[in-house]
Amino acid sequence: MKNLFRKTSKIFSLCVPIFFCFISFNIYSQSFSDVTSAKGIIELIDTGVDPIIAKIYGGGASVVDFDNDGDLDFFVGTNFGQTSQLYRNNGSGQFQEVASSLGISNTDRIRVGLWIDYNGDELLDLILVGDCFKVSSGCVEQLDIYLYRQTSGGQFVEETNAGLDFNGKYNTSLDTEKVVGGVSAADINNDGWLDVFVSVWGAESTLFLNNGNGTFSDISIISNLAQSTMFRWQSIFHDFDRDGDMDVYVNVDFDSNEFWLNNGDSTFQNIANTIGADHPFNEMGMTLGDYDNDGDFDIYATNISRIDDGETQPRHNILLRNDWSLNNTLSFVEISENSGINVGASGWDWGTTFFDSNNDGYVDLASTNGWPQINWSPDPSKLWLNIDGLLFSDISNTSNFNDNWEAASLVAFDMERDGDLDLLQSMKLNIGDKKAARLYENNYSSTTNSNNYLVVKPRLNGSNHFAIGAKISVTYNGVTNIRLITAGTSHFGQEPAEAFFGVGNNSFVDEIKIEWPDNTETIVNNISSNQVVTVMPSGVLKVNQNPVTTIKIYPNPVTSELSIKTNKNIEKFEIYNLIGQKVLENTFSKKINVSSLSDGIYFLKLLNSDAYINDTFNFIKK
Repeated sequence: MKNLFRKTSKIFSLCVPIFFCFISFNIYSQSFSDVTSAKGIIELIDTGVDPIIAKIYGGGASVVDFDNDGDLDFFVGTNFGQTSQLYRNNGSGQFQEVASSLGISNTDRIRVGLWIDYNGDELLDLILVGDCFKVSSGCVEQLDIYLYRQTSGGQFVEETNAGLDFNGKYNTSLDTEKVVGGVSAADINNDGWLDVFVSVWGAESTLFLNNGNGTFSDISIISNLAQSTMFRWQSIFHDFDRDGDMDVYVNVDFDSNEFWLNNGDSTFQNIANTIGADHPFNEMGMTLGDYDNDGDFDIYATNISRIDDGETQPRHNILLRNDWSLNNTLSFVEISENSGINVGASGWDWGTTFFDSNNDGYVDLASTNGWPQINWSPDPSKLWLNIDGLLFSDISNTSNFNDNWEAASLVAFDMERDGDLDLLQSMKLNIGDKKAARLYENNYSSTTNSNNYLVVKPRLNGSNHFAIGAKISVTYNGVTNIRLITAGTSHFGQEPAEAFFGVGNNSFVDEIKIEWPDNTETIVNNISSNQVVTVMPSGVLKVNQNPVTTIKIYPNPVTSELSIKTNKNIEKFEIYNLIGQKVLENTFSKKINVSSLSDGIYFLKLLNSDAYINDTFNFIKK
């Protein structure tokens, strides 16, 4: 596809009207709704205790199925003096906060919560990393790390003797102020156990090697990753050069980014300047995705769109096109400002994600923005629609993903298993809002003739059960899409250990291929779309571990008549406006006349005879 892009870029201007028609069709079908309160997200941020912690950098959001019930839950960090939040999904996209009730009672400043199975019992454990940046009193360690082991009963117990400890190395008074930059995990030495990398803004990084016996060892120095003080933000692991071991790319503020090539002996070397990956801007958030469907992962990193003193060209977000597919050589070309791409100048960006928002087989791109200075406000979030891997179109306004909140992480996941990817932002301190997270529901699956999808959950027996580092490919109708299973992405973020694919109008996927972290492969053929499948190395499939919803509403947006397609036993419906007032109710009908409603966003609740809410949907009346 990259050769095709180069051949067609010069003639693309002649085809602009045709593509605009195509874009308009997608814009109409693409819409997000803020459903934060409706989904059960409660207040968290305390504006009276060191609010600068939340105001400047915020905390992260990590999405996992921590209780292994088939739906996706999430964790958000918080301010010093308060307990972080863990939201359990009830199976239909409604959430309940359960952190303290399950034993997660830490009240330190938590930037990042990272979920891994550190001890090989096939249960997800939680690593918390926090700092004391500008806390006025009471905070002891400038950086601290905690490990919560999940028990077989679903409770969490803090482990204090696992070797996951900074041992005060970040407390020296000579160093600059320090902030957790990011946390990521991968098996760096192919022993089957996940190791943990902590990047730090204002100090050296730390690499913890998993010893395979429930303990970790700090190998930062011998691995070469404990370099001198830098302002490092998010890192991400992937075997970029396909030699069988995990490399790590690190965003760096005020200096050149670092690409650490794994030497195969638990040591690394920085080769960023030899492969076109050493951009010296202010990169913070990061995501990997194959935007052009050529079989390799491209890198997008967020930045600050500005001109620094002494510079003539503006800084901006970067899109590093991976050119491995051209000649099997590791090299990148920065193309964010190229004609037709235009995903560079965006504001003051933080979290970001590649995700297929309309299930057309091409990953789209979103970022969350904001900085607490007047000249940077308002600074809206951004969503760019990927057009056939050739260009991106800014649909932030028409899709309603254009909020002006100050935020940190941005991650994508299907919260209600309805077949489209929703968005989760972790929040900083915002005037008039104390929530630490905001949920944006993707309305795409409820549109007429929406595209199909497939979710693949790769799973291993024993250590690294959740297959962190695996590469998933699906092939349908001659097209191949790839996804990466990661632990650590975006900015202080984590996306679930599953691969979501939009597959267009294809009812079947010809092939699923999983390239496991141990460099073996599993191939499964002829799989139906619109389901969740679990794949083991044996190729055995567990289908529909959590069945997708059997209710669809359309059209959405709607003008006069809302249609309901379902095989559930529903006897009554209720419609509420955004402030919770009931505006319409009646006995259930598969055709609901909403012409009397004013234009706006509404919530439809479908109930049975016991007034039990089967499902809640939002729709736009226009």
